[in-house]
Amino acid sequence: MQDIIVILIGLGILTYVSWKTYKTLTRKPSPADKCGGCTGCALKVNVECSAK
Repeated sequence: MQDIIVILIGLGILTYVSWKTYKTLTRKPSPADKCGGCTGCALKVNVECSAK
């Protein structure tokens, strides 16, 4: 039973990492976006606010 749980967790992690890698490699940043399409930090908010 423990082996099955470990395998399921491993498959879940592998799926998650694969999906994030795919999204990172296929994201097309716009020319106006100085953060390269990243949406995860406060710096992007500051850059957008100062540009307006």
